[in-house]
Amino acid sequence: MNEYKKSLWVSNLIVLLFAILATVICKLTFNEMLIQQQTVTATKVNEQIINRQLNGELLAQLVDYNVFNYIKISPNKLSNPLIFENTNLSTIDALLGDIKATAFLSNNGSTLFEYKTKNSQLLALMKQVLLVIYFTLILISLSITFLYYRLFKKIEKTLISEISEDSNTVGSFTKVSEQLHEQKKQFHRALQNQEKQILQLAHQVNMDNLTGLNNRHAFRKALTDILSSEENQQHAILSIIRASELNTINSQRGFQHGDEYIVSIANLISKVTERHSSSSLYRISGSDFAVITQDMSISDAQIMAKNLKVQFDQYQALNKLDSVAYNGISSIISGQLPEQVLARTDLALAKAQTEGVNNWAFEQLDSDETQFGQQHWRNIIEEIIAKRALMLLHQPIQAIHRNMKGYQEIFTRFIGENNSMIPTDTVFAMAQRVDLSVKLEKLILETVISQCRHKTDGSVRWGVNITSAAIQNSSFIVWLERLLLRESNIAASLIFEMQEVVLDSNLVASKRVFDMLKRTGSRSAICNFGKGIGSFRLFKELKPDFVKVDASLISNIERDSANQQFVRMIIDVAHRMDCRVIAEGIEHLEQKQILENMYIDGVQGFLIARPSPL
Repeated sequence: MNEYKKSLWVSNLIVLLFAILATVICKLTFNEMLIQQQTVTATKVNEQIINRQLNGELLAQLVDYNVFNYIKISPNKLSNPLIFENTNLSTIDALLGDIKATAFLSNNGSTLFEYKTKNSQLLALMKQVLLVIYFTLILISLSITFLYYRLFKKIEKTLISEISEDSNTVGSFTKVSEQLHEQKKQFHRALQNQEKQILQLAHQVNMDNLTGLNNRHAFRKALTDILSSEENQQHAILSIIRASELNTINSQRGFQHGDEYIVSIANLISKVTERHSSSSLYRISGSDFAVITQDMSISDAQIMAKNLKVQFDQYQALNKLDSVAYNGISSIISGQLPEQVLARTDLALAKAQTEGVNNWAFEQLDSDETQFGQQHWRNIIEEIIAKRALMLLHQPIQAIHRNMKGYQEIFTRFIGENNSMIPTDTVFAMAQRVDLSVKLEKLILETVISQCRHKTDGSVRWGVNITSAAIQNSSFIVWLERLLLRESNIAASLIFEMQEVVLDSNLVASKRVFDMLKRTGSRSAICNFGKGIGSFRLFKELKPDFVKVDASLISNIERDSANQQFVRMIIDVAHRMDCRVIAEGIEHLEQKQILENMYIDGVQGFLIARPSPL
């Protein structure tokens, strides 16, 4: 299009050049006629002045004839010539009528006459001719401009038509059409590639990397869309499914097994929910899944929950777990707040965790769900404390070398109604929420000491876990010190295990606890050790008796040379600090053999023994 605009300007410039050329030609043509007319005029005048004496009167007489624009008389007798020049000429007349002056001598040769005549009629004719030429050229220029404008419009319409239409018909401009069609194809290909990339990026943003399911962001959007629908009231069922054994598997067997467990749960849920075409499955946190099923009745939701429980029970029996997952169900109705629905579903999940292994519960009350849920858990935990409804399990830690004495790590399981097991992690989490974690911790330690009092003969040691809430509670530490001083015989048999991440986050409180344990004769151990290079700082600050290498470093140690080097470094530094090293999550004989060659002090895992009742 720019080229056409340039050609329009070139066309107008050519018209302008033609106007200049026509002016020059006209001037040259009329110059001859002006000179001829000037000569004729001069001949008539010459007859009257040729033999007359030169004086001012003669010049005035010549001027009065009014046929001259310029007169110059140069007599020999005068030092200066006499000159007359018409100053009233317009600029155009002066330019158009400018011709060479005619000169002649008088008969006696004493006077030189030079003059230019007016030639008014010829000048008027010349101007008329030029006006006709200019007017014609202006009409031509306007016509060219109009034609170009029409051409531009036609091209514009043709281009718009060819761009907007999908047909491959060749238009008036063949090459342009072909080029446009090729450009359209390339543009559509580029657009399709960009759309694919956008869809892939959107899918990645909304996808959980481990399971390939939609993530929390996608879940929140789907839930909000249903609840905010104003045109047609929508009804759906929401299920929150919690994989209850994730933390236990991560701590005892490593994160790789934890990931495998999560993927297995996702597959089990997908297997059941795929029968309902309107179901959407999401992973909304580390251990939590959500299922939204639109237009599902409550009875159908209960059938789906029962089918899920069957799958969870079978997986539990196959993998010898304490539980697999729990399911809280609630209904979704347009107009409610997302927080209401989630709190109600969370309450159903809490009830499911107290009603039996891998159980489910449905909640549809519109009361204050959050407070009701917390009160529900408060009642459960207070009942556990009042009835001392807990059971202790133990798992042996096998000593590899003679300079270490093995011990039994104690695990806690909580008993609910109908002798059903309540997930330990859930009980601890809810106890901290309702401010009963310290009371629960005291109950566990009192039960452990009571059990040890009857079972120990002084040769057996017991490992007890302390939670982060207990470590940071000053009154609990004072209570524990008094208990250990009172039970000095048993205190010497106890090894208190604490998580590395908890100790590292509050080093001052952690050092106070470790110093207290040394004063009372008990021993200390750091669990899940080796998650970062900062772990080695705890050697110097806390001086533990044992460190338990994190199961994630052990799970693939037979194939990962970097992990081998890191574990070897931990063992070397620990031995220099007079600290014993225990490997958690041992499941294969090859792992044990590699660690034995590294001079590990002890091993723990399913290869050695599974947890069993104390």
